[in-house]
Amino acid sequence: MDEREGSYVKRFFGWDTLRGQLYWTLLVSSVIPLVLVGILTVYSIYNILYNKIEKGIEQNLQRVSGSLEETLENLYDVSQQMSYQGFVGHDVEALQTSEDNYEKSQLVSAIQRNMGILNASNPTIGLVFYYDTTTGEIQYNNYITRDLHPDFDRLPKLSVKSDHIFNGPHLTLYKYNDISVFSIVRSVGGITDPNNPLIVYAETNVSVIKNILNKEQYGMNVSHLLMTNDGIILFSDKPELTPIGSTYDANKMKRYYFHEVTGSQGWRLGVFVEKGEYQKEIRDWFVKYAFIVVLGLLISIWSAFRTWRVVIAPLHRIRKGISAVISQEPNDNFQMTGLREFDFLIQNFSDMQYRIQKLIKEVAKEASEKQEIEMEKLMAQINPHFLYNTLNTAQWLARLKGQHEIDRFLSLFTKVLKYNLAKDGTIVTLKDEIDSLNDYVELQKIRYDFEFDVRYSIPEQFLETPLPRFILQPIVENALYHGMMDEKGIIEVTAQEQGAMLVLMVKDNGNGISPEKIKELLESDTRKNNISGLGIGLNYVVRTLSSFTGGASQLNIDSQIGEGTTVSIRMPMYKKEESQQ
Repeated sequence: MDEREGSYVKRFFGWDTLRGQLYWTLLVSSVIPLVLVGILTVYSIYNILYNKIEKGIEQNLQRVSGSLEETLENLYDVSQQMSYQGFVGHDVEALQTSEDNYEKSQLVSAIQRNMGILNASNPTIGLVFYYDTTTGEIQYNNYITRDLHPDFDRLPKLSVKSDHIFNGPHLTLYKYNDISVFSIVRSVGGITDPNNPLIVYAETNVSVIKNILNKEQYGMNVSHLLMTNDGIILFSDKPELTPIGSTYDANKMKRYYFHEVTGSQGWRLGVFVEKGEYQKEIRDWFVKYAFIVVLGLLISIWSAFRTWRVVIAPLHRIRKGISAVISQEPNDNFQMTGLREFDFLIQNFSDMQYRIQKLIKEVAKEASEKQEIEMEKLMAQINPHFLYNTLNTAQWLARLKGQHEIDRFLSLFTKVLKYNLAKDGTIVTLKDEIDSLNDYVELQKIRYDFEFDVRYSIPEQFLETPLPRFILQPIVENALYHGMMDEKGIIEVTAQEQGAMLVLMVKDNGNGISPEKIKELLESDTRKNNISGLGIGLNYVVRTLSSFTGGASQLNIDSQIGEGTTVSIRMPMYKKEESQQ
């Protein structure tokens, strides 16, 4: 390795700096003891944890098997009580032989009562009923069944005995559920007895399988497998690996650890887990050990960093000051080092940052003022004094001629025009906007030949909220021109608070507006749309709100053809002093 390559390696690992030398020295001195201790303990810890996990799975599997045995025994006990030897079946047998109608009525009541007692005393039992194979009728069922003529032969047989059949997990026969259940099918006189057509059916309730075959009790991601004695799979948590109805194949389980127990009635219950998941606890131990290693490394790095600060703290402070200036972050609290040379540099950086921030604010202020000037130009496109004088002359002539309705019309129009073209600022209160809107509504009621009603729901605390002038009138005007029907229409103007936002809504019950027309109203110049009125529409409202809120406002239109239109404005809720800044 030549001198140039050696210099490159030193720079790459930081060996050419004091900080790098400190970091590497403390790092090596911390890692070597941890590695030596880890090598000595890994082997013993691995064996201990492996045996612990394996025994834990086997013990849980034995508990699951015991719970399944208990569930099947409970099903058998219920079926026993429904046989002719049980307290329910005894009445059923008496009912079949009785010829007295009163006695039959009493027996039916007793059977129904005893069925309720039987179900209440066995909380793990769900649907139970008798099935008459001769008539094909379900009798004395406690719940509505899915099928009036169940086919018991299609149920997956878990265990077959001389007088009963246990069925593995299958879809419940209860009509209004789709869970899997265990069940028992039994002839009241024995399966081979052709003289007893009654069959007893009982199944578990909705939570039994979920509780018994619960994966969480193992503490890891395991999968259950329930098979017959011949290896036919009746239940699987991973049907894509072990399909239900297929025969168990050990060759497919090479990536898994498999544990199995056999029940007293011949069925087989297994649990399998991926080898990676099986070793999860071992990996967790390694993670904890790695955490200790990392903690040691962090302590070493902290020690090196602490030493670095003690040795060359002034340079570090200067670097922080330079970074703050480059990133334009506000930093009015530059720490001085106590050394005049360094303090001179830091002070100059601080002054430079202050001047840059001042210039940025000035540019932003100029841009805002430019927007306001453009808006004022838009509002001043008409010579207001000429209009006022002309309108006053027309109003005087109307009074002179006794035309009171025209006088009223011109008076309202003049008030609306003075409000919209006023030169005393573009910011008003919500109360001012509502008052002007009232004048505009009265003006339009005189003008239009159909009736409409404008209703207000404005809480008093919002009336002094500042907002741009002339934003509600264009929305109401839009409702009249594009949404109102010939019959009586209603326009609702509401205000409400949502967090720090004020939400103004104008809702009408008119014809509605198509999406294409909404897009045209929001994007195009209003003067191209052949609208009467003042000729300023929703595009103006959007631009005015954006200028006022700095882009923090939203205007949404929700319209249904034949039902009406709702225009909503979301804007920050300013105070008067904030709006004047």
